[in-house]
Amino acid sequence: MALPFIKTKAALLAGGIGVKKGIDAKEDFDRAERIGRRAKRNHEDAIESLESEREKTNQSFQDLGRLKVSIFSDQIKYLVDEIKKRKKAKSKMTGFEQMVEELNLPQMEKMVLGSLDIEKGLASGAASGALMGLGAYGSVGMLASASTGTAIASLSGAAATNATLAWLGGGSLAAGGFGMAGGMVVLGGLVAGPAIAITGFVMASKAEEALTKARDYESEVDQAIEKINSMEIVLKGLQANAWEMSMTLTKLAKYFDECKPDVESNEQGAFERLLKCGSALKIVLDTPIMEKNGEGVRNLDGKLKSIVTTSSAGLLKYED
Repeated sequence: MALPFIKTKAALLAGGIGVKKGIDAKEDFDRAERIGRRAKRNHEDAIESLESEREKTNQSFQDLGRLKVSIFSDQIKYLVDEIKKRKKAKSKMTGFEQMVEELNLPQMEKMVLGSLDIEKGLASGAASGALMGLGAYGSVGMLASASTGTAIASLSGAAATNATLAWLGGGSLAAGGFGMAGGMVVLGGLVAGPAIAITGFVMASKAEEALTKARDYESEVDQAIEKINSMEIVLKGLQANAWEMSMTLTKLAKYFDECKPDVESNEQGAFERLLKCGSALKIVLDTPIMEKNGEGVRNLDGKLKSIVTTSSAGLLKYED
């Protein structure tokens, strides 16, 4: 008569196993959801960090562009005016004509006009693209080819041809639009993140399947974050280049201004110093800080040091 008892015990045991499996399955589903939510949060944090670096880089390019415009409108314009005075007076200074030819006076005059045109658009905000392009690239082929009234449009167009610049100046990643579209070219889709929805984990028919999907998602997110981190390194490099260029231009402009009183009082050798400093200033202004592929120019510090030392014929010392 023990048989019914045995059957009951077996049924209870089977039921217990079923409950255990159900508990295990729920734990796996919960684990899958936690993995997915953690991965999604990590991706969002990485995007937020990248967005912060984008804004910093955008600002550093615009600040550099504004500095370049100021130097063209002030120091380079002063240099052009002084050269024209001496050409008219037929200067007898040794090597004058050769130095002026090397500076390319007609090109500098166009650059001055272009910079003055950009200054007109600064108040309205219409020149932001121009400032970024001028900050990232050298002046040659940009200001030099732009006549009054077209400088802003041409510089904005040049900036838009580079995916990194388009993304940098195109607004936040969350906002979408051309900034996102242009940036995706160079960023390789890293901001989009894995397409699978976290809710898909709990829709899986089996707990094991949900865990597998969650871990696959986590792996995809980790790869996306690696790309984001790589882009952050590029942006920080561009910021460092913008800072290095700004410091060099500021020092050269300061030395140039220190030469002005001596030039105006006709002190011997003063105009020659002004020419050499102006030459160094012009070449540095023409030097890009960003490659066409969107990465920062490597060893910019060394290049600027060489430019300042060579073009000033040793007159100026490059200080770190």
